[in-house]
Amino acid sequence: MFARVYHLLRLLALPVMLLGLHSCGDESEVVERRLGFKAFVPKYNAYIKSWLAGEHARVHKQVVGLQEEMATADDESRHHLVSTLEETKRELARIEYRQSLGDYFAFKKPEEMPDGLRWEDGMDQPEIGDPRAIKGGVFRYFISQFPATVRPFGKESNNSFRSRIYDELELGLVGLHPTTSQVIPAVARRWAVSADGRSVYFEIDPDARYNDGYAISAEDFMIAVYVRVSDHVSAPYQKQYFREQFAQMVSYGDRYLSISLPESKPLMPIHASISPAAPHFYVDYGADYVDRYQWKVAPHTGAYYVNDKDIVKGVSVTLTRAKDWWAKDKKYYRHRFNPDKLVYTTIRDESKAFELFRAGQLDVFGLTRPNYWYEKSEIKPVFDGYIERYKFYTQYPRVPRGAYLNTHRPILKDLKARQGIAHALHWQKVIDVVFRGDYSRLQQFSEGYGEFTNPDIKAREFSVSKARALFAEAGYTEEGPDGVLRKPTGERLAVNMSYANVAYYPKVVAILKEEAKKVGMELRADGREPTVFYKTVMNKEHDMVIWGWGATPPFPRYYQFFFSKTAYNAQGEPRPQTNNINSYADDAMDRYCKGVRYARTVAEVRKNAWAVQQKIRDEALFSPGWVSDFVRIGAWRWVRWPDTKQTPFNVPIIYEPLESYVLWIDEDMKKQTESAMRSGEKFPEVQKVIDIYKDGIPSSEGESERGHPLNTDGEGVSDE
Repeated sequence: MFARVYHLLRLLALPVMLLGLHSCGDESEVVERRLGFKAFVPKYNAYIKSWLAGEHARVHKQVVGLQEEMATADDESRHHLVSTLEETKRELARIEYRQSLGDYFAFKKPEEMPDGLRWEDGMDQPEIGDPRAIKGGVFRYFISQFPATVRPFGKESNNSFRSRIYDELELGLVGLHPTTSQVIPAVARRWAVSADGRSVYFEIDPDARYNDGYAISAEDFMIAVYVRVSDHVSAPYQKQYFREQFAQMVSYGDRYLSISLPESKPLMPIHASISPAAPHFYVDYGADYVDRYQWKVAPHTGAYYVNDKDIVKGVSVTLTRAKDWWAKDKKYYRHRFNPDKLVYTTIRDESKAFELFRAGQLDVFGLTRPNYWYEKSEIKPVFDGYIERYKFYTQYPRVPRGAYLNTHRPILKDLKARQGIAHALHWQKVIDVVFRGDYSRLQQFSEGYGEFTNPDIKAREFSVSKARALFAEAGYTEEGPDGVLRKPTGERLAVNMSYANVAYYPKVVAILKEEAKKVGMELRADGREPTVFYKTVMNKEHDMVIWGWGATPPFPRYYQFFFSKTAYNAQGEPRPQTNNINSYADDAMDRYCKGVRYARTVAEVRKNAWAVQQKIRDEALFSPGWVSDFVRIGAWRWVRWPDTKQTPFNVPIIYEPLESYVLWIDEDMKKQTESAMRSGEKFPEVQKVIDIYKDGIPSSEGESERGHPLNTDGEGVSDE
C-alpha cells in the first residue's frame, strides 16, 4: 500500500499533506512539501543541452586552432600537437555522441527497450561468507569522533562514519565480487551492455526494497542524481561527476533503467552502477536540505536501518537489521550482515577504548599497530583464550597515506622546494621508531592496483645532501643562527604540518620535525582536533597535511584529486570542499586524469594511470608515508569468522575486516565464555595467520608462549 501511495506522489509531484517519514518510519509533525523532481527534469535537461553546446563550441575551436598550429609547426612541435589534437577530437566526439542522445533524463515505455540485448546475471561466482553464520546478537564497536551529520551528501557528509551507515551497506545496481572482481547482481538482478558498449540496461530485482520496506523504482536512480546536483545542496564533485560522467538516464517503466556514459569502459556495468534515493524520504527536500536532513538517516538498499531514537548525539549510533531485508536469501548476501544490531559508541581516547575491549564491552579491536600487538594485547583474556588474535593478509589497493603539499601556499609553489621537502621527511625513521620496523615504506600514490601501478616509481629517500641542494636551487642559500635555511631576503624555510591530534600522529610528526632540522627546515607541528582538522583541510587552509584517501578496486581514480577544476574557483582562490587538497592545476595532468576517466580499454587505463603517478612524483605533490599488506585484529571468542575455501576468515579484497560484514555473533558461545570467566575455566590461546595467496588455505600458528608474539609487518588503521 505504501509503495503505491509514494508511486502516485512521484507521478503527481504536487504539494501533498502527509506524515514526514524519517529513517525507518518514526513520525514527526505534519508538513506540506514536495520533492520537486518533475519540475527539475526539464530544467536540468535544458541546462545539460546548453552546457554541451558551449562545450562543443569550445572544443571545436580548439580543434581548429590545433589544426592551424600544426600547419606551421616544426617536426618536434608537430609530434606533441598530433597527440593533443587526437585527444581533443576524441573529446569532441564524446560531446557529439551525448548531443545525439537527446535529453539527459528520458522516460520511455518497457516495449521501447532495444531488441537483441544479451542479458547477464553474474550468478556463476562463488558464495561470499560462511553458511554456518548465525543471525542475531549485538555487535559492539567504537568510533573516535561523532559525525557532524548523518546525511549521505552535502556539507560535512564526507566523514569517516558515513561508510558505516551508507557506503559499506548500500547495494547499488550491481556489485563487484570481492574475490574474483567480477560483476555480481545487487539491486539489479541482471544487466546488458549495448552493442556500442556505451549503455548498460538494468532490470531491477522485483524483490528490491529500501530497508524501510518501500519498493524501488527505476526513477529512484534519477532522483538520486537530482538530490545531489540541484541548487539545494553544495556538492561540487558530485555535480561535476554526474554532469560529465553520465550521458543519459532512461527509465523504461518502473522496472527497467539504462545508463549511458560518454564512452565505453572496462567493467562497464560497475561504472554505470549507482544507488537509488527514496522519494518518500526526500519529500521534504528543498533549500533547507542541509538543516532539515542533518540528523535523518536516509533509507537505503542495505540490511541495516537507523531509527531516529537510535541516534544519541555525541554518544552513539545503533543500526538495526531489517529482519525481512529483501536480499537476505540472495546468493551473495545471505551469509553476510548477521548481527541484529550494530552499536557504534563514541570513545575519543583510544586507550580507553582498548580498556573497554579488554573488559568485554567492545567485541573487536584493531591490533595492527606494534604496541597493541606486542604489548597491550599480551593480557590474561588472550592467554586464557577468551580473546582471539588474527593476522589477515589483504589484497587491496593501499591507502595513499603520507604528506600532501598545498601548492597554493607561497613556499610550496616552488617545485624545487617541494622536492627538497620530499627528501627532508624521514619516513623510514618513523617506521623504525613508531612502528618498530613492522611496516614498509609506501612508494607512491597508487600502490596495490596490479597492472595499473607503475612499478618504476619509487619514493624519495631521506637525504640531507639532496634536500639541501634542492633548497639551495629554491633560493634558500643561507643558514640562520637557529640552523634554519633562509633566502637572502630573510625568508625562512618553515612549513606547517597539519595532522589529526589522535593516536600515534603526534609521535610521527615529532620525529619528522626533529629530522627536518638536519636539512635546515623548520617543520611546525599543527595538530588539531579531528573535526577542526578536517574542516581546515577541506577549506585548503593547510601548508602540508598528513592524510590518507580511501582507495577502492578495481581502477585507480585521479580526477577528484588532481583535476584543475577541483583546485580553483573563477576568482583564482582554492576551491573549498573538494578533494584536490594539493590545490594543483596543470594541463598535462588534466589530460592524464581524463585519460583514466574516459578510458575505453584496460591498456588506456594503465597508460594514463602510470602517467598520473609519474606526474605526482615529478611534481612532489605527495610524499609517501607507510603501508602494510595485512591487518591484525583481536576479537572476543563469541565473534566468529568464516572458514571456507573462498572466504577464509574474510574476503581477500578488503581494506579492513569489518567492512565485509561476514562475521557473526554466537550467543551460545558468549554465554559459555562469560560462564567460564566467572568459574576460571580456560580455553586454548588462539593466534592465527591467514594468507590465502601464500598458502591457499588458512594457516595457524597455534598457541604461543607469553612474551613471544607473532612477528608481523604492516598497518591497517582507518582513513582520515
